[in-house]
Amino acid sequence: MRSVAPGKIIISGEHSVVYGSPALAVAVDIHANAVVERLDEPGIHLHLDNYGKLASLPLAELEQVRLTIDEAYQHYLLGRCAVDKVLPHAGELYLYAIASLYNSYSLPFDHGLDISLKSAIPVRSGMGSSAATVASVLVAVAGYFGAQLDKESLFRFTSHTERLQHGCTSTIDPMVTVHGGLVRVENSQLSRSSELPELNWYLVNTGEPEVSTGQCVAEVRRRFGTSTIWNEFSAIIQGLEQAFLCRDTRALREYVKRNHQLLVDIGVVPDTVQRFISDLKSHYGAAGKISGAGAVHGEKAGFVLVQSDEPVESLCDEYGFSVAKLQADPLGARLCH
Repeated sequence: MRSVAPGKIIISGEHSVVYGSPALAVAVDIHANAVVERLDEPGIHLHLDNYGKLASLPLAELEQVRLTIDEAYQHYLLGRCAVDKVLPHAGELYLYAIASLYNSYSLPFDHGLDISLKSAIPVRSGMGSSAATVASVLVAVAGYFGAQLDKESLFRFTSHTERLQHGCTSTIDPMVTVHGGLVRVENSQLSRSSELPELNWYLVNTGEPEVSTGQCVAEVRRRFGTSTIWNEFSAIIQGLEQAFLCRDTRALREYVKRNHQLLVDIGVVPDTVQRFISDLKSHYGAAGKISGAGAVHGEKAGFVLVQSDEPVESLCDEYGFSVAKLQADPLGARLCH
């Protein structure tokens, strides 16, 4: 059984969505894929392309792994450990997801599973790699057993698993990878459109940040968790959404620039990336902002979303950044037939 789940790009709302502000994001045609095959021995083997075996576990121990991880997460909530201690091994994220699915659907595990996971979504780049890989595994395992896993249930399982990575429940990554298309999220309420208006969006990769999304979110919470700055984010996001949907390029660029400055203010845009975005304006009259958590340390910040009437390859070459025209995925996580 094969599945696919798209990565995502945040148009606006990174960080602020955690504090109740709206967020706009779009699913893009860069995917995670999972393949589930029968294994005669009673266990689960999980492989990740280019990294080899992520996990290998007897089926009899699957539930205990889930309980142990839940206990570790409670320790994190009580301040007894850092969020990156909840999952000591990367493969445990997927074992937890499978265990949760097993408990809810009473899957007939009378034989083992061999799961191959492959992802073209860069990690630590703000593209929702973790949510997409989790969703693809859930879809493939449920499909293998013929379980009726609808979009809402898939979102719930993916979000519940993802909190282990980020320390809190943020709906944006799971909602986008599950549903696809253009997604607006506010206080866990979802609205979506299947297509992204053609406004000459470019995606620039500044490189993998030195810190994880969870670490970045935690540092911003420490410094700004009780700040009123999130009200400023909300106002800009609402204006940007209107400009976006009305295809008002001039207003759109202005809101993107203001959004970028707020992200600078909370300390998640490295100096090099700030210079690049400034040069976008002076060279092309373009606007840009990070799309994702950014970085609180180092000079790389994952992806920058750029709106420009002209191609921006020349400037990207000067900085050593790769760039691609943005394309949307309207379907979300799904089985491949």
